[in-house]
Amino acid sequence: MNAAKGFKRILLLSFVVAGAMQGAFAATTTERIENDVIYLISHMEKADCTFVRNGKTYTNLEAAEHLLNKWDYAKDDITSTAMFIDEVASKSWFTGKAYKVQCGGEVVTSQVWLTEKLAEKTPVEQD
Repeated sequence: MNAAKGFKRILLLSFVVAGAMQGAFAATTTERIENDVIYLISHMEKADCTFVRNGKTYTNLEAAEHLLNKWDYAKDDITSTAMFIDEVASKSWFTGKAYKVQCGGEVVTSQVWLTEKLAEKTPVEQD
């Protein structure tokens, strides 16, 4: 085998390996985002809070179902957990109004609530 053919084979092999690694990274990233989203929705489902969407109150179960439906619709376009929180889970797509979460006497936007819940995620829950 001459040097040019050997170089071409090495170059081709490096592109194949790089492509495989990129695909593995993408799958890992996608899985991490989905894991985070399911984590957040499950916390919403378990929360002893009231959720306000477009001025109407909803139970924790209704809010979780709504976000799960929005996630199912948008997940192919979501590239990060922050994007899910900011673009899907924090406001109405129709009115642009922020969703709110009321726990006890405190009212915060769902963006703040979800971001805080994500920050509470332990390393064990991150896998």
